[in-house]
Amino acid sequence: MTDSISDYIIETQDLTKIYNRWFGLRMTEAVMGLDLKIQPNCTFGFLGPNGAGKTTTIKMLLGLVRPTRGGGCVLHRPLGDQDVRKYIGFLPEEPAFGRHLKAREFLTLCAKLSHVEPNEQRQRVEKALQTVRLDHRAGSRLAEFSRGMLQRIGIAQALLHDPTLLILDEPMTGLDPPGRREIKEIMLDLRQREKTIFFSSHILSDVEELCDSVGILNRGRLVLAGPLADLLAASGVEYTVTNMPATLLPSLEPLVAGMQKKHNQWILQVTDEAHQETVREILKRGGCSDAESRRLRKNLDDVFMETIEADNERRGKETQHG
Repeated sequence: MTDSISDYIIETQDLTKIYNRWFGLRMTEAVMGLDLKIQPNCTFGFLGPNGAGKTTTIKMLLGLVRPTRGGGCVLHRPLGDQDVRKYIGFLPEEPAFGRHLKAREFLTLCAKLSHVEPNEQRQRVEKALQTVRLDHRAGSRLAEFSRGMLQRIGIAQALLHDPTLLILDEPMTGLDPPGRREIKEIMLDLRQREKTIFFSSHILSDVEELCDSVGILNRGRLVLAGPLADLLAASGVEYTVTNMPATLLPSLEPLVAGMQKKHNQWILQVTDEAHQETVREILKRGGCSDAESRRLRKNLDDVFMETIEADNERRGKETQHG
C-alpha cells in the first residue's frame, strides 16, 4: 500500500533552505533535500552536531521560515498554514519570559494568547502547572526560578491549548542532572498520554531513553532515520571463555573484532555475522563447549559517531573527486 500524507503527523519532501549572503555571492545550505516521515503518537529525536540545520528545520515546520524549495505537511496541512499552529505546542531553544511575572500570571497570559476559551483558562493553567510539577510555585515570580524550572514553565505554556503535536528545540540544553531528569519524566508522562513529540537534542543518552524513532542530520542533510530499536539492533556476539587454550588464538584472531583477557577468562567480540559460526566451531573443537555468549547491542553514541564520520568521509571524497 502506498503511504499517504494523512498517515503521518509530519511529512516533508525535498525540504530545502538556502540562505543567500553578500548580495547573492555566497550561499549557506542550511537544510538540503530533507525527507521526513513521522508517525502519530511517537517521540521523535532530531539529532545532529551544532549547525547541522535542526533549528532551521523546526522553523520551516512551524511556518516561521519559508523553504527555498520542497515542502510538506504538518498535521495534514501544508507548511506555512497558520491555522495549524493551534494544534502545535512549541518550546524554542532559548525561550524568553517576562521574569517579573508570577508563574500563574505568565501562563494565564499565554492561555489568552493561545485563544483558550475564557471559562477554561484557569483550569488549563492549573492542569499545566500540575503536569510540569510546579503547582506549588504558582505564586512565585519567574525571576526566582532555576533554568530547569523555566524550561518546565516553557513546556507548560506549550501544553495550555492541549496540542496534538509538541515541538521542543533542545529542551535539556544547559540543565544540570536533576533538571534533565525532571524534563525527561515530564516527556515520558506526555508520551503515555499519546502526544506526538518532536524534539531536537545533542544529549544522546536522553534520546535513547525517550524516543521511538530518530533522525540524524549532518551539514544540512538527513543521513540516517528510522525506528530506534532497528538502529540499535544487535551488532554481534560476545563470548566469555574460561581457561581457553593458547593454541586457539592464531585461529581466532583474524575472526574477532576484539579480544581481551581478564584473569583466567578470554572475552571475544565477533561483530561479523559470517564469522560467528566459525568461532563457535573453533571453541567447540578446542574443548571450550562451556563458553558463554551474549548478543552485543549498539548504543546511540556509537551509531551517531559512526554515521557522522562516515558521511564526512564520503563528502570529503566527493569534494576531492569533484
